[in-house]
Amino acid sequence: MSQLVTDDMMAETLAAAGLDPAAATSGPAALASPSYKALESRSALAGGTFVKRMHPEMMHWFDLPAAIAGARAAGDTGAGPKVLWSDEARGAIAMTACGEGWVTARQHHLQDAQTTRTIMTALRKLHAGAALPRRFDPFAEIDRVIEAHGAQGIALPDDILWLRRLVAQAEPLLDGALAPCRNDGSSSNILIGPDGEALLVDYDRAGMNDPLYDVGCLLAEMTDIETDMEAAYTAYAGSFDAAGFARARLWSHVDDLLHALWARLMSHLSERGAVEWLKYGEWRLLRLRMMLRHPSFEEKIRITGEAA
Repeated sequence: MSQLVTDDMMAETLAAAGLDPAAATSGPAALASPSYKALESRSALAGGTFVKRMHPEMMHWFDLPAAIAGARAAGDTGAGPKVLWSDEARGAIAMTACGEGWVTARQHHLQDAQTTRTIMTALRKLHAGAALPRRFDPFAEIDRVIEAHGAQGIALPDDILWLRRLVAQAEPLLDGALAPCRNDGSSSNILIGPDGEALLVDYDRAGMNDPLYDVGCLLAEMTDIETDMEAAYTAYAGSFDAAGFARARLWSHVDDLLHALWARLMSHLSERGAVEWLKYGEWRLLRLRMMLRHPSFEEKIRITGEAA
């Protein structure tokens, strides 16, 4: 069996969803750098419906029942598109396609205060939804990816012990309140409508988690300047508090390590050699190293510890 979704597999998926494969057009192509987009799945548009099917090479890395449940919950709350059909065995899902004028969020969207407030409102809707069937533990996922490097004989970053030990200082954050989260902060997984609406897409890593994980991942996409993040955090939380902001920022560092190692691993394992997995992974590592070396990292560990 192909480790990537073939034309025949996509046609089969469209037919199973009740759509005409002959009338379908291709979805976005895979792109790791500069935007993390369409990497786990192949997609198509047909009859006002967006359909995607996860590549076989990716399926064992994700909890598909939780991913589909997360997408359905988001659709039910209005945080994401409405799910119309799904098939866990295929790793496939169909949802209402956004119409004309909708675009993938880019940096300039995230720099707009009103758009940011709209995105944070969508996150609050998601977090208020029904509970999901799994607990997402990013530290366990990091260790799983590290173990996969060893099993495949793939070299880890030279400073992996230092990176993992420092990030481990944030593990007490796991004891916080849980909400349904998508655990993905990529701006390419936000759609912006012609009137400033926002929808959250891509729930492959969905699961119960600290909602500030989602917030922190998104803050890191917006800017590298923490004072410029405060308004966006306040738009989510209702008011600014140092402990909550520190918590969100620490989660963004955890996510940096997870996605950096994941992308480096896929640069060796994926059949799609043309995708710039390694470039994306090295960028996430660069951002992480800068933050772990900054005095504010230890300050955030102290602040969140004091607030516990």
